[in-house]
Amino acid sequence: MRLSIVDVFAETPLAGNQLAVVRDAANLSSERMQDIAREMNFSETTFVLNEAADRAAVRIFTPTSELPFAGHPTIGTAWVLGRNQSSYTLDLAAGAVTVTFDQGDSGVCWMSPPQPTLTGGVPPAAAAELVGLAETQLHGSFQPTLVSIGPNFLLVGVVDEAALAQATMNLDVRARLIDSGAAANSVFVFCPGVQTDYSARMFFNVNGVREDPATGSANSGFAVYLRDQCGVAPGRYVVAQGDQMGRPSRIYLELLETAYRVGGRVQSVVTGELDFG
Repeated sequence: MRLSIVDVFAETPLAGNQLAVVRDAANLSSERMQDIAREMNFSETTFVLNEAADRAAVRIFTPTSELPFAGHPTIGTAWVLGRNQSSYTLDLAAGAVTVTFDQGDSGVCWMSPPQPTLTGGVPPAAAAELVGLAETQLHGSFQPTLVSIGPNFLLVGVVDEAALAQATMNLDVRARLIDSGAAANSVFVFCPGVQTDYSARMFFNVNGVREDPATGSANSGFAVYLRDQCGVAPGRYVVAQGDQMGRPSRIYLELLETAYRVGGRVQSVVTGELDFG
């Protein structure tokens, strides 16, 4: 089986979010895919079941479970399979997602993700406790909001990058919120940026709190949240993520009146084969 490792949402190699892409995977069982994803130990590993010139059937796994959709695996896998074309479509559990490639100087790959659903709010006091901050450190213009796009996120706006640097995720508070019916599986903390439009961090739980250097699905929900709930005007915006981890990422959001796109650059790191001895 062919293996590619790429950095997604990365302006340069060895930044952004790592992704393993396993091709020729049609004969693998779900259990074997899960084992390989655990071995890779990246946020996600994708498995290409079959591929044609312009589309492929793909499954996405974290180290512990399968996902119907995730952003950086979609962009990264499409880039591996079809970057020399104008576009490439992945058939995912969540449905078909097309990625288009800017072939000029920008090199940005753009996906049109599924439509996220804003599923309700969380009291600011609870959101602040979840991310380990005082309620006064939350941004008054951004109501803590739950969003579902396959994965579920709680979006929490904070006042500035100093507060963002202090943020974390309290697993006990997370458990209480989930028990109360709030699907706060992961938390996306953001603020107005200094060098970009926004800065963000995303925390999730895999055998303890982990941080993701770039999260396409969370930024997809964030894009629609900005437009539909916060009244942000149509246009292009840049989100910085991963800086606190030493893996700087840049995620591009394009807000349209009734649609949106999420984009980023992809860098090749490793090509080879899987060898199980």
